[in-house]
Amino acid sequence: MAYLKILTRKSNLTGCIDYSVNAEKTVDNEVKYVLNTDKTEKMFYADCLNCGSVETAGEEMLKTKQRFNKDGKVLCYHIIQSFLPNEATPELVHKIGMDFAKECFNDYEVVVGTHLDKKHLHNHIVVNSVSFVDGKKYRSNPKKLYELRDISDKLCKENGLSVITPKGKGKHYAEWKAEKERKPTIRGQIKNDIDSFIRQSFTYKSFLEVMRKNG
Repeated sequence: MAYLKILTRKSNLTGCIDYSVNAEKTVDNEVKYVLNTDKTEKMFYADCLNCGSVETAGEEMLKTKQRFNKDGKVLCYHIIQSFLPNEATPELVHKIGMDFAKECFNDYEVVVGTHLDKKHLHNHIVVNSVSFVDGKKYRSNPKKLYELRDISDKLCKENGLSVITPKGKGKHYAEWKAEKERKPTIRGQIKNDIDSFIRQSFTYKSFLEVMRKNG
């Protein structure tokens, strides 16, 4: 089972200015964290996708931004993919992290570091916010997060790991979006109808009768 969390790395006003004059330091901070091998952040594996090496990944991400003139607020995306304790080996965790990067971010520069500093093994995945292929910026939103989680779950299943089973009934992205935009949804309409029928009923039997009359 893998729990997925995605962090958007942005800069505040001061950080934005610092980034404008020296973006390499800001991007490299994320890459260096992923590749940190000190005692508090023990690392087992480190690999990159679409970069020459993990050591030059930060610089290459910066050059991609400069080549397409895309030095925007979002520097990169930092994804944390965490696994249940004792469910997978470090080799398998790293393999799933790399497979995940290839399937989700094949047109972007990515660094994957597998960390062993906690009981639950986890991958730190840094993704450049700009594609090295066409300069297209990656936009993180709820729909894409659902898609990333689905792919992560699929890879877990393919490798014999468990997946997270949501408690209760989760909302589909379309329903979540409609509710956010205050648009009517089928579930919302049904709920309103049932609430109205309850107000019309004095007993559970009469409630069922009202439900039947209204189809």
